[in-house]
Amino acid sequence: LGGKSYKTVLINGQIWMAENLNFPVEGSWIYDDNPDFAFQYGRLYSWNAAMAACPEGWHIPSDEEWTSLIDFLGGEEKACFRLLEGGDSGLNIRFSGYKTEGGFFMSVARVADFWSSTESSPGNAWLRYFVMKKEKVFRSLDNKKCGFSVRFIKDSL
Repeated sequence: LGGKSYKTVLINGQIWMAENLNFPVEGSWIYDDNPDFAFQYGRLYSWNAAMAACPEGWHIPSDEEWTSLIDFLGGEEKACFRLLEGGDSGLNIRFSGYKTEGGFFMSVARVADFWSSTESSPGNAWLRYFVMKKEKVFRSLDNKKCGFSVRFIKDSL
């Protein structure tokens, strides 16, 4: 994507990107506009930008696919440790922070939020988030204008 190769990992029969997307499209941002953050954490995307950035042959995981991954790795508590950087899943989730609907960058090195492709309404979609001090994967809804990280899953053959 954009000339960059991304690491992948096979988990429960699905090939997941093992790095956050770092591809510039309209509606994506670099945390604090600092290029070092893009290198370390990837970019943050509005939901629409995440959908637009998805390359052929890949897709943004649905809410159901996130649930399946988390269940396969032992549930919300166990999966958290296995999914984070250094965990045995290989997904290596990093605390990349997020961008609020109001345009503020928040919680780098403390929170990681990932879009799902599943909408709950025209303005909101489901996501998964990790909080450093909570040691659990959470499911939540948020406004599609917020900026969160993105991982893709390879389409089934």
